[in-house]
Amino acid sequence: MRRSLVLISIVALLLVSATVARAQEIAFPAHDGDRVECNAYIEMPKGYVSGICVMVNDSGTVKGAIVNEFGITALDFTYNITDDKVRLLSVVAMLDKWYIRNVLSKDIRELLVALREGRTAYNDEKYHITYTLTPMDRPQDDGADDEETTTDE
Repeated sequence: MRRSLVLISIVALLLVSATVARAQEIAFPAHDGDRVECNAYIEMPKGYVSGICVMVNDSGTVKGAIVNEFGITALDFTYNITDDKVRLLSVVAMLDKWYIRNVLSKDIRELLVALREGRTAYNDEKYHITYTLTPMDRPQDDGADDEETTTDE
């Protein structure tokens, strides 16, 4: 009985660690050329922004954008992994205030650090803002072409 419990515990530990490692791989573009697509949800006391976040690792710099369902870019950012700094490139007009930009850049940095650690959410308790990035499922490529072939008869 004890052997069975020990064996079950070891298998469960291996499965959990593999799942966490997979989530970390999917949620943050750690290597040069990696691309990650996530569902993004930013909830504030007076509203929310939802859409898609796309991030690409380009030689140690993660370049990202959050785009809403209508195709409007909410914000573009870069994250220098070695310096651990975020720079906002563009922000939608209603959020483009210096004090909001400061909060956004600090929060996005914290969110990206959380993604590197395998977590998919960050909560700014001071301003009551919750950031959630959920990795999107990518369709598996089976190697078959989608093109129809025609035969000459």
